[in-house]
Amino acid sequence: MKQLIIIGAGGFGREVLEWAKQSPAYRREWEIAGFLDDRADCLERFSGLELPLLGNTHDYEPRKDDVFLCAIGVPQLRMEMRKRFEAKGAVFTRLIHESCVVGSRVELGTGVILCPRVVLTCDISIGANTAMNVSTAMGHDASIGTDCQISSFCDITGYVKIGNEVFLGSRASIIPGKQVGDRSVIGAGSVVVADVPEKVTVFGNPARLLSRHD
Repeated sequence: MKQLIIIGAGGFGREVLEWAKQSPAYRREWEIAGFLDDRADCLERFSGLELPLLGNTHDYEPRKDDVFLCAIGVPQLRMEMRKRFEAKGAVFTRLIHESCVVGSRVELGTGVILCPRVVLTCDISIGANTAMNVSTAMGHDASIGTDCQISSFCDITGYVKIGNEVFLGSRASIIPGKQVGDRSVIGAGSVVVADVPEKVTVFGNPARLLSRHD
């Protein structure tokens, strides 16, 4: 049986552990082996957590039965971890909670995480290693790139196009047909009513430019 290893033992990592234990694949396709994290003390205050810290992300060498999920909430770090482990020959799996609704002609890349009550309607594409948190919805003909972090209760409407390494804060909404460029950040509660260029942070209703970044 495969051994699932969760990269990242922070808050999102511990949430992913909960959803993994509720997955139909648990104990049918894989057991949960533990976490990888570069902070040696990251689990010390969680005495009831039954899973071990297996090591750090630099030194761990994937074994033939390992499969991985990246549970780090920062898109650029998600990308770095994916590339680091793919270079070692690691295999990423998908996690789709049983409460999700996934319609027809939905394409999911490797390593995609769909947390409880995510709704994907139809004709949707989601790139590798993107995570969608609780109760987020995505409309028809929309797409998301690789290594994105989509927070809880977001509303991604029809024909929206989101680039790579994008972060959406909780309850962010994007009206139909708008585009969000690579590495941009949409602040929590924002309503995007115009295209967002790459490498910027926007916030508000309507969303306005706060800063530019690399």
